[in-house]
Amino acid sequence: MMKHVFILSLLLVVVFQTHAQKTISAYQIAVPPAIDGIIDSSYFAAPDSAVNFIQLEPEKGLKATQKTVVYCGYDSLYIYVAYKCYQDPKDIVAKIQSRDVLSKSDDGVLLQIDTYNDSRSAYAFLLNPLGSQTDFIITDDGRNFDINWDTEWESAAIVSDDGWSAEFAIPFKSIKYKKGSTEWGINFGRIIRSNFETVYWSGAMTQDFRISESGLLTDIKTPARKSGLVLFPYGTLRYENNDITETYDKFTPEIGGDIRFQISSNVSADITVNPDFATVEADQEQINLTRYELSYPEKRLFFQEGNEMYQTRISTFYSRRIEDIAYGAKLSGKIGAYNFNVLSVRSLEIEEINEPPAFFTAARVKRDVLKSSIVGLTYADKTWKTGYSRSISGDYLLNLGKTWKLTGQFVTSFPGDFKSSSAFFMRFARESNIYHYHIRYSDLGENFMENVNETGFVRDDDRRELDGAIEYKWWLQNKVFEYIQIISDNNIFWSQKGILRSWYVIEYVNFYFRNKFNITYSYNNEFKLFEKKYYNHKHAFSVGYNTDEWSNARLKYTFGKNFDRDFYLVSGDVSFKISDKFSLEFSSNYLKFNPDTTNSSTFINVITAQYYFTKDLWIKVFAQNNTNIDRIYVYGLFGWRFKPPFGAVYLIYTRDQMQILPDENKQQADIFFLKVTYPIRLF
Repeated sequence: MMKHVFILSLLLVVVFQTHAQKTISAYQIAVPPAIDGIIDSSYFAAPDSAVNFIQLEPEKGLKATQKTVVYCGYDSLYIYVAYKCYQDPKDIVAKIQSRDVLSKSDDGVLLQIDTYNDSRSAYAFLLNPLGSQTDFIITDDGRNFDINWDTEWESAAIVSDDGWSAEFAIPFKSIKYKKGSTEWGINFGRIIRSNFETVYWSGAMTQDFRISESGLLTDIKTPARKSGLVLFPYGTLRYENNDITETYDKFTPEIGGDIRFQISSNVSADITVNPDFATVEADQEQINLTRYELSYPEKRLFFQEGNEMYQTRISTFYSRRIEDIAYGAKLSGKIGAYNFNVLSVRSLEIEEINEPPAFFTAARVKRDVLKSSIVGLTYADKTWKTGYSRSISGDYLLNLGKTWKLTGQFVTSFPGDFKSSSAFFMRFARESNIYHYHIRYSDLGENFMENVNETGFVRDDDRRELDGAIEYKWWLQNKVFEYIQIISDNNIFWSQKGILRSWYVIEYVNFYFRNKFNITYSYNNEFKLFEKKYYNHKHAFSVGYNTDEWSNARLKYTFGKNFDRDFYLVSGDVSFKISDKFSLEFSSNYLKFNPDTTNSSTFINVITAQYYFTKDLWIKVFAQNNTNIDRIYVYGLFGWRFKPPFGAVYLIYTRDQMQILPDENKQQADIFFLKVTYPIRLF
């Protein structure tokens, strides 16, 4: 009997240790280290370090093939993290120098900190061996993330004879956290590009960015955050000589900015006055074979903090609906189990499209439930002199174990009757890094989109929809294949009156070979009912080299039928580094319709050249043509982030030349644009 009890106890201990949360103790640093990529000797006095990283892929659960050691410290101003990544230097892959574009295409290290220790949300900081930064916010236990979020932090990386090392310094003032907390959720990740590896310290993760599977940072002493006030003023000067809008030799100066008041360590308020809507990045021409609207990311500073909270499937608040803004205010943060974001904005009149001035209001509250699940409530409203549009939405995300998820949402909108102005969906899914299965039912009333798209983003309505998908990735890593990936995506929907409006089937397979070549094939067959019935289909074949890395090449051929027209599309793209600082990207798309009664055939070419003097001082030249409207567009940018990421100078020149109507002469627009932003911390 005692023997059996002893064996059972031993098994329980083994099970507990297998599933126990890893911990690392924070080390209080007396003298701040220099952030230069060289690990300061003071780190080695730390009583603890993060080691024994585990693969997420390709061999899930096995030890990382390369050694990684991480040290974590803090003082009254910063959290410090140092990574030592052992590796043969010739195997290091590092090409990307632009901010906020890092992915698994480069070697890199990841810091993920859950400052509320709520297993749902976290700040993420990613760095490659060139010192290029990416920061983003993770929400809903890894299901959503916002790459447009930016904050101030310092970092550096350096390559040495035995690998490379990186240092982070994250100011406490740059993040929100629970006052007086001594434990944070934390995870350290590493991408080892040469081995296709993604490894994490906390153990065998089920997916990237799963916050509930993180480790624990103990013994950290968070400072009692005093209230703080930061100004983000900007000034722009625009010179325009434009045949298209008949604007000649015109100088237009503008000033405005944002104010951020840090009320406490977990709550902040923002005010904006005449924020700059102009983007310093050029929009690239796209091939769109659908009849649906395209969405664009939000870059305005005012919306960035807390904008990730509105990422629901039925999007009732899409900040890009608000164009020119006179003024606005926002309150965001987390108190206890409640995350919240509330904003109100006054927009300006846009005479060109007869858009009256309006008040936009949005409010979002999320409540933590269970271990890592949430329920949420969203209110969105647009009110103008002669009318209004508003919606109320409830949603939930339930993590039913490590891989099973149940999500859903219900939205009602006004004005209009309840049934035709409401929508809902329910989704059941099983997801991991190698597989994904889901089935979902959605129901959108026939008047829903008209209401909600005053503040949100809905591509279509009047549908009762059923969709499902299967995705699987086999990591073979034999003499021929690195991996094989398949995707099957299927959808069908009827109108509210029971009329079949659409169905589609998409099948995709990707063979990635050991020699870095890959071949993909996809097939799409669909039915669409618009003004008449359409039966579309397309086949797409592509051959690529090194497509899992930034330096790559790809050639693709697509053909089929699109809205009663035969078509074929030949596209190709290539990206490569000419030197350590100079990169080139080129893409080309030739689209031919037959018959082409609407003159939609086109030839689009895009070339981008970038030269980085430092990671925060660069020149970019972007040029594209579109033969459909005989358009040639050239864009040049000189950028200097003297106080990254917010303090910067941008000098931009664009030339846009096109023939809008066949019988008219070409029209040309030349624009010079100077923008200066400078953050000022008052206290």
